[in-house]
Formats: sequence, structure tokens, C-alpha cells
Amino acid sequence: MGKRVAEGIKRVKQSQRELESSILRRCASGRDRLDKRLATGVKIIKVAPGSTGSKDFPRLWKRDEGDRTKIRGSAEWYIPRRADLRRRMLFLHGGSYVVYAPCDSVYRSLASRLASQCGLCVLSIDYRLAPEHRFPAAFEDACAALKWLSVNGPPEVNGQGKVKGAPFSASPARDLFVCGDSAGGGLALAASMAQRAFVRERLRGVIGLSAWNDLTASTPSYDTRQWCPEQCWGDAVNAGVDRKSGREEAEAYLGRRGVQLHGRDWRASPFFAPAGRLRALPSVLLQVGDFELILDESVLLHKRLEKLGHPDARVDVYPRMWHCWHQYEEGSGLGTLSQAKKALRDVKKWVEARIT
Repeated sequence: MGKRVAEGIKRVKQSQRELESSILRRCASGRDRLDKRLATGVKIIKVAPGSTGSKDFPRLWKRDEGDRTKIRGSAEWYIPRRADLRRRMLFLHGGSYVVYAPCDSVYRSLASRLASQCGLCVLSIDYRLAPEHRFPAAFEDACAALKWLSVNGPPEVNGQGKVKGAPFSASPARDLFVCGDSAGGGLALAASMAQRAFVRERLRGVIGLSAWNDLTASTPSYDTRQWCPEQCWGDAVNAGVDRKSGREEAEAYLGRRGVQLHGRDWRASPFFAPAGRLRALPSVLLQVGDFELILDESVLLHKRLEKLGHPDARVDVYPRMWHCWHQYEEGSGLGTLSQAKKALRDVKKWVEARIT
């Protein structure tokens, strides 16, 4: 029997708990593998800077990569079969405000699965990143994209699946959602707080997946969820990260002394948003793993929303899950991670309950 066949049999026999432990150990050692597969039946359409007639979205920017300069800023539509083009979602990727783009395989996978599960037309944007563009550049781009999405939808497509004309159609949204993971989750909350009445009227909900809501690293879970290899317990994705290194990571976006200067600014850390802005949020869904260093950033924010009388805020804590486990549906190549599939099914049910 060949080695690969034997390994395949071994993987089939692995329980979900064993799979979770295997992924955790791979994450801790830097050998993990993020999802790459696209959802079936989802069409991807590029929206390049300059193609919409708007100077604010999408915004062209540049990044130096070695000896060349790369042009950035292109957004991407993810359109599922039989989608209502008036029902839309803005997706904001994670990456600590310094890395990733919509065209990266892990985010194409996640955005396509969100579109397929929720039946929404998802727009994933390439907001400006540090160090070229520090705070509040990402926030400004997210706000501009959400405003644009409220009055512009996907383009018309002919019978052969080709775009007719511009990569968008001017039409107001009926139902609008915002979703992001990690840094993108915090950005989703902040952008949702900043909108004027015209957008808020269409905004049905905001979803934070392992949302990075507090760039000051102030919550207790930085101590209680440290990775422990002996027990295979804690946030393996952030193995070795503590409050000091968490704040240093934040300053890559906020700038030198940025945590002190901007760390409690709600545009960077929605965890510290004033009561009025929190009350004005649309329906809120926060998904977070029980093993995450930033667990309490979702749990405590939810408690504050409840205390303020927010009518529709929910936090779901997934047992034994690590930071952004949604990106591991393929199980780091070892099998299907049930909790990743369940999380997106939960998003689907939550969205469906709030569509008008």
C-alpha cells in the first residue's frame, strides 16, 4: 500500500477533536495551511480603480515589493447563482492592516463561501495597508466602499456569463451587510458606526469573525488564552504573542506611539466606541473562538452592547477554536473542520433572519 493511500486512510479515521489538535499544533509550528478552494457556482468580477467613475472607490494605491512597485486597489465581486443583486455584503479581509488582498487564495475562498452560503453579492475590497498608509486610511476606504455599495450593485451579465459594460450597476441596495475577519472585523464595526442615515436605512447587520476590536490589547484573555503545547490548549495561531507584542503589531498600523495616541479611538478600536455610536449599530453578530487571545474583545463588547440596550446583538463562542478558524474548513489539508463549516452556516441563518 502506497504511503499517500495509507495517510488518506489515517485521516478518515481522525476524530474532529484529533483534527483540531493536529491543526493547533501545525499552527503553533507555522506549518498550517489555509483554505484555497472556491465555492462552486460563484462568479468573480474585478472592479479596478477608475472603472466606477468615483474618485473615492476603489482607490488606487501602490506598494513596493522588492525591486518593483505593485499597483493595488482592485475590488472583487463574488456573485452566487440566482442572487438578488439588491442584496449585498461588503467583506473586509484581515491581516493586521499590513498584509493580504481580496485576490489572495484564502480570502477568495472565504468570500466565495460567504456569497454561496448567504446568497448575497459580496464585494471584497483592497483597502490601503500600512506601512505605506497608516491609520485612518483603512477606515476611510471601508467607509467609502460601504457608501458606494449602498447605491451600486453587481454588473449585468449576459447569457455567456460575460459582463456587459462597466463592472457595476447603479442601483440602491435593498439589504446591506458588512462582514470582516480579524482586523477586518474591527474595521466592519467601525465603518458601520460611521454611516449617515441613507446607508443606515439599508444596513441590516454587521458580522465580526474573530474581530480585532481593541488595538490596546487590554482584555484579560491575553493572559488566559496563551498557547500551552503540553495541553494543546490556547491560541496556537498567536503562539508567543503577549500584550507587548500585540501592541507592537497594532503600531504597524497606528504608527509610532500609536497605541498611546490612537489606541482608544473608536475608528481603530470599536471596543472603546462611545455609547451613542454603539447603540446606532445595526444588528451585530460576533463569532469568536474559545481559544483566542482576543476572545474577550468580542465577549465584553457584547456585554456592553446589551447593557446599553442594543436590541439585536449576539456573540457566539466556538469551543476549542483558534483565531480565524473560518479559514481552515479544509482542515490544513488533513480533513474537513466541522466547526468552520458550522460557523458559516450560522452566519447564513443569521443573515436570512434579517433580510427584509
